[in-house]
Amino acid sequence: MAAPRRLFAIFFFWSLVCINGFTFSSSAGSDLVREILLTALPTFEAHSYQMEGICKVLDKVDLVAVTPTGSGKTGFLFLTIIVMIAIAANPSLCPSVSFPKDPAIVVVCPTNSIEQQMEENMGKLGIAALMINADTVAAARLRGENLWMKAREGISMLIVGPEQLISKGFQDLLKFESFYDRVCALGVDEIHLLNLWGLSFRKSFTQIGFMRARFRRGIPIIGLTATLLSDLKVSDTIFNMLGVNRGEFYLLRRSNARHDIQILFRILYSGIDGLYFPEFGWVLKNHDKTLIFAGTISLVFRIKIYLDSFRKSSAAFDWPEENLETLELFKSDPRCQVIVCTKGLAQGNNINVVKTVLHVGEPESPDMFVQMLGRARPNVTNPRAIFYVSRTAKALKIVSQSDAENAADAKKDGAVAMDRPVAEIIAAPCKAAIQNYEYLLAVLTANAECTSKVLRSNLAAGHFSTFGFEAPHRVRTIGIWGPRQIHVA
Repeated sequence: MAAPRRLFAIFFFWSLVCINGFTFSSSAGSDLVREILLTALPTFEAHSYQMEGICKVLDKVDLVAVTPTGSGKTGFLFLTIIVMIAIAANPSLCPSVSFPKDPAIVVVCPTNSIEQQMEENMGKLGIAALMINADTVAAARLRGENLWMKAREGISMLIVGPEQLISKGFQDLLKFESFYDRVCALGVDEIHLLNLWGLSFRKSFTQIGFMRARFRRGIPIIGLTATLLSDLKVSDTIFNMLGVNRGEFYLLRRSNARHDIQILFRILYSGIDGLYFPEFGWVLKNHDKTLIFAGTISLVFRIKIYLDSFRKSSAAFDWPEENLETLELFKSDPRCQVIVCTKGLAQGNNINVVKTVLHVGEPESPDMFVQMLGRARPNVTNPRAIFYVSRTAKALKIVSQSDAENAADAKKDGAVAMDRPVAEIIAAPCKAAIQNYEYLLAVLTANAECTSKVLRSNLAAGHFSTFGFEAPHRVRTIGIWGPRQIHVA
């Protein structure tokens, strides 16, 4: 009986507050939102920055939220829809504001694995969610089911890939009036990929802003990322693809430095084009859940073959649908301890058992540096990210020279030039300080105290031994490149 009495008190009090001029971003509006969320999720308390963001969205203001990896960016989506559903079901909560009877948010995700994680997490919260991508559409067709028809009613969160936004199925869905009327927001996860992938091999990312015009006027957009560089050219490109203009949306930006993760840089002595990688010999003896990131699918397979040489048996799978099984095994089976993968798995995947992240070679950008180390989870003991780099001296030289001198050196050497921001990260004594600088999140002085963990190595020389690995360990490989996924095990 306590819950109904609480709801009645909310109805009575806020019906007096919700008058003309009411906004959710006001003190009264924020209190109302908090009360609604407390009623819906008694054991969950939203962070202050989450409250700040969702109140703006409820006021129909576009939101771009830049918060650290693992900080609850998905909360901007599910907390918003919970409030919308509550007010739609009980208009007396706030008489001056209305939402459709069956409100929904359309969320665009870059990879199938992120879509699946989001669908599962929404289900645990009691939110009706539906994931639609090429694989689920094909599987549903075999069952005689039409997912686009299923999405018309009763689905509060429709999760799609960017390719689906321009598909005939989605275009027909928008023509269905009841669905068109009930969409209240458009969410886009990992918006930094609009620039990274949208301008290269996934052109459908560039259509998100245009597709937004197909929705009802005034539908707010929720853009989420942990990595939005201070470079105006990069950020403006992303904003244009989202269909928002600088100065006309709410930018919520927090430091993306992860002080809870130990960051280590080690020298990669093995040739990156070779077949032997003794630097990683300690991994199978370490008994930690570990992700090893490699720059190419070829390197992924060569590292896995090397590690497999110390095991008694191995099996291979290379079908895309095996990736989700691999992730489930990694989370639930103590024998499955290592995944070798490409950078696609670094985008938004929250695998809560990862203790150690290894990256082979220099990160291609500050964004990838942040995304990679962010896969180590704060809920495990002593999470760490280890970057094996081969061009430390080169990085120091790049930092000390002008851009013109670096360009001349790259032309002379005929090699791919290392970006200055990447070189600065490698050379910096304090990784958190340079990370904050790159993302314009803090004003740091030359003598600012380093707040990151002491960069120390707890990898003894014996860890480089390549003998005596235990057979029960399973090494799985996921090679993810854009929308397609490959792995062997």
